[in-house]
Amino acid sequence: MADLQKLRNELANIVGSKYVTDEKFVALSYTRGPFMALFGGTRGRAPALVVRPGSIDEIVEIVRLCNRERVPIIPRGGGGSVTVFPPLHVGVPEKNILLDMTRLNKIIEIDEEYMTVTAECGILLSKLAAEVQKRGFHVHTVDVPYHMDTLGGVLSGFVGGGEPADLATAGVMNRYVLGLKVVLPTGEVIQTGSGPGTNIYQSKVLHREAGSPDVTGIFIGDGGIFGIKVEATLSIRPFPKVYKVGAYSFSDTENMWKAFCRLVSTEPFPYTRVLAFREYDSSEWLFTYVIRGHFDEEVNFKLKILKKICDSYGQETFSSKALEIASLFSARDFGKVVASKGSMTYFGEALVPRSSSLEYLNFLNKLIDEELKDLEIVKRVDFIVPYLRTMTITGVLLYFGTRLPPKDIGMRLYKVSEKFSDFLIKKLGGFLEAHQGDVALKTASAWSPSYLSFMRRLKSALDPNNILMPNLWGF
Repeated sequence: MADLQKLRNELANIVGSKYVTDEKFVALSYTRGPFMALFGGTRGRAPALVVRPGSIDEIVEIVRLCNRERVPIIPRGGGGSVTVFPPLHVGVPEKNILLDMTRLNKIIEIDEEYMTVTAECGILLSKLAAEVQKRGFHVHTVDVPYHMDTLGGVLSGFVGGGEPADLATAGVMNRYVLGLKVVLPTGEVIQTGSGPGTNIYQSKVLHREAGSPDVTGIFIGDGGIFGIKVEATLSIRPFPKVYKVGAYSFSDTENMWKAFCRLVSTEPFPYTRVLAFREYDSSEWLFTYVIRGHFDEEVNFKLKILKKICDSYGQETFSSKALEIASLFSARDFGKVVASKGSMTYFGEALVPRSSSLEYLNFLNKLIDEELKDLEIVKRVDFIVPYLRTMTITGVLLYFGTRLPPKDIGMRLYKVSEKFSDFLIKKLGGFLEAHQGDVALKTASAWSPSYLSFMRRLKSALDPNNILMPNLWGF
């Protein structure tokens, strides 16, 4: 306890006593999150101390202190983790320092000439997108949870740094990150991307790869093990102002899948977003689509292509049922449309090779029928979302309405997840989306021996004292 008090005093000297605490009730509050209900109230491992730095210099000093004292650091963004946080298997419970990054929440620059935005990594994605949109631009941020995730959190904890709303055609956030400013586990600060880090005569981050290997990618989706992201520069685009929204109905899975495969194989993509879904026990599949563009001619051209394909297998529909179910997947109004009216979970949602999507969906439904048949479910919806051309995001939505699910629902879903993740990873060669908690352990279990060895060497080189998220990936 004396050592902990000494550490607390040293941290207070860095950030100010107002921004560091060892109060148990504060530490416990950081083990709760917006998705806690998915785990039946299961909490993460409470940290020994919580620190809220307000600058890069303060983070550097904290990292150097923790290096000297061999204290584990757990960086935290907005708390929108889809696994328990802090992870149960990460660090040492009586020593962990939780680094709350949300005070670093400023936009540094919106450069309209080069079409880039640079922001601190503790900023909420909703704030980032809103400020960029005020200038007439669009920035690719994650779809859900838009109003609680921080920039650094999604860049660290999700596949490809996070999935934008228009993932189906835009791909993951990784594609739009030009460079990162990172505090390494040794306390050094580097700037990746083609800018002042790789050319001391350039003041702006202009490109991703010119002048050096693509080091930026090492820190994206790393779960926070290689460095603490403090600033990010992303490319932005002129904001598209023309929208077309609609829905199609397909009588059975065969016709839906034919239309789906033709749509994702068409160039240019005739949609911005498309979601295929059906209620359980129904043979009818529905598509909802969004086409977004800058000119009526552009959007109408894409709509013509989409209609030609979908008309071959189904028919247009504007049914209230299609809109009602699609609203359960609403991103921007998630709290108002869904969370305030009941509880739900996305069961088995994962990245699946496109050719195996229906097989995976059938497996999930069989698993639900066998393991969760006693649950009172208001709606049960199968869904498939294209991820460019080669993969899909596939899963089942379980909506419990206003009636609370059993208290042990989280633990039951967790146990069932062992079965579907094994099937996904080992049978289908698919991938779990989150790079967090136990999910990271499951993902790393499929790494080849040579890849595992490489990752261990890389971690050891960057973090010789293993203080950043130790054991996240199992090493």
